[in-house]
Parts: sequence; structure tokens; C-alpha cells
Amino acid sequence: MLIWAIQRIQLQNKALLQSERDVAQIRNDMLERESGFQQQLAKDIKEAQKRSNNMQRNILKGQIGEQFTPFITDFPYNPSDCRFMGEPIDYVIFQNLHECADGNVPIEDVHLIIAEVKTGNARLNQRQKIIKQAIQNGHVSFKELRIKYCEDTENMRVQVSV
Repeated sequence: MLIWAIQRIQLQNKALLQSERDVAQIRNDMLERESGFQQQLAKDIKEAQKRSNNMQRNILKGQIGEQFTPFITDFPYNPSDCRFMGEPIDYVIFQNLHECADGNVPIEDVHLIIAEVKTGNARLNQRQKIIKQAIQNGHVSFKELRIKYCEDTENMRVQVSV
């Protein structure tokens, strides 16, 4: 019986050692996977930061380009006829306005141009598409706004002239 008990204890010790080895192996595998995950995560974060920086650079270049467009060689309009708005559209161009005011061209040569500057693969946003469609539909008008002062209350009112 004593021999049987000793054999049983030895068997249990052997099983226990094997279990400990298995647990250690599982732990090592998990640590390797976690290390690989951490490395992949660090790589992914670095790539995302690089993409973000490139995107910010492109946006900044586009914004600078928008404002300097009238001064680029081959720009087809007189820069003094251009008014930068930036949002929701970039420019209102009063083509030939200065030339007409100086008496060099007739009023028929004066045109109002709504212009949006894009770089790369940029596209019109929803508001810009709506503005484009409104212009194409002829929904454009001129309004004269006059400020009227109410002498009795010192308030101001805006009156629209048609």
C-alpha cells in the first residue's frame, strides 16, 4: 500500500509539473501574442498619425492655395476684381468691374462669377453643390439693404429695397 501511495504521489507530481509547464507555455504564448499585438498597435498608431499629418498638410496647402489663386500665373481674371470669402465658396469675382468703372470696357463685359478653388481630388461639399444649383437655376438677385435710424428710439432697422 505504501508503494502504491508513493507511486500515486509521484504520478500526481508528474501531472502537476506537466500542468505547470502547460500553464507556462500558455503564458509565454499569450505574452508573445500580446507583444505582437502591442507592436502592431504601435505601428498602426504611427501610420494613423502619419496619415493625419499628411491630411492636415494637404488641407493647409489647399487653404493657402485658395487665398493665393488670383496671383498664380495664368489666372484668367484681374486679382483686384476678386473678393475672397473662404466659406461657403472661395471667391466672388467681379470680372471687368474695374475696367468698366474706368470706362475701358462696356457694362455688357462685366460678369459676376462665383468661384470655388479645389486641389487634388477635393470635391464640392453639399452646400457648394446647392449654391451651384441655385445659380444654374437662375435663383440669383441683387438686393440693396438700407439702414434706417429711428430717431425716437435710437434703434436701427434694415430695409430691403427691391
